[in-house]
Amino acid sequence: MVITFSSCKNDPIMFDKSKTFVAFAYSSVSVTENSNSIDLPLMVAAVKGSPSVTVNYEVSTEGISNPAIEGTDYTIDSEGLVSFPDGMGYAAITIHPIDNDQFTGNKAFKLVITSNSKGYANGALSEMTVTLKDDEHPLAKWIGSYVVSAVSYASPGDYDETWAVTTEPDENDVNSLLISGVAGSELDPIKATINLEEMTITFAPGQSIGDVYGYGNIAVYKGAGAGDDVVLDEPLTGTISEDGTILIDLWGELITDGQYQGYLWDVFNTSWIKQ
Repeated sequence: MVITFSSCKNDPIMFDKSKTFVAFAYSSVSVTENSNSIDLPLMVAAVKGSPSVTVNYEVSTEGISNPAIEGTDYTIDSEGLVSFPDGMGYAAITIHPIDNDQFTGNKAFKLVITSNSKGYANGALSEMTVTLKDDEHPLAKWIGSYVVSAVSYASPGDYDETWAVTTEPDENDVNSLLISGVAGSELDPIKATINLEEMTITFAPGQSIGDVYGYGNIAVYKGAGAGDDVVLDEPLTGTISEDGTILIDLWGELITDGQYQGYLWDVFNTSWIKQ
């Protein structure tokens, strides 16, 4: 059976002008405090030829635990009003972060659409949260992207691995890093604690990186000295250097579930080179 569709002409898909709305393009953005500026897109979704419109917004810190203060942490160009001469499209609210030389943690504020000159409805994204990331974090030297060379104890050269890893600050603990991408992991990051006096990095035992090899969940432990086992009740500790390099020996990976539960995947000596 053949089903055919026919029409006198190809009717265009038209935008219903009753659906015109105003919204931000994103619900949240982040920018480091030492950036020059950032343009935050605001849009009016309307049909071509619509009358010009102005959109009003306000700054709010309601519900934000570490609020950014206008004039101290940033400035704004448009002063609460954005114009759309063509009645549609995108316009920018330009934010200028203000850098300082003190660690105050990440700060944030919200932009909230309040009204517009044509009475259009607000879209789903009527608020945008802007986070100003502090670049004076005490662990800044070890925050960023790394290439990790993991040399196998079991068979150096044959079973070596290379990982692309990202480290981020833990917003709840200024002395800790959250580490993503170990062995290709896509799970939530694992946590490491930094001791700046001793220049060490420490991982609590048993943190999961997921089924990264296809044989069951892998958990990270301190490897035994011979590289043929792990120590279940001791933390894994490495060293950090001022240039951002991290060295962690005896990085042990144990399979913790499934058919191969209890098997050791491998133990690695790892070198973390910051990019």
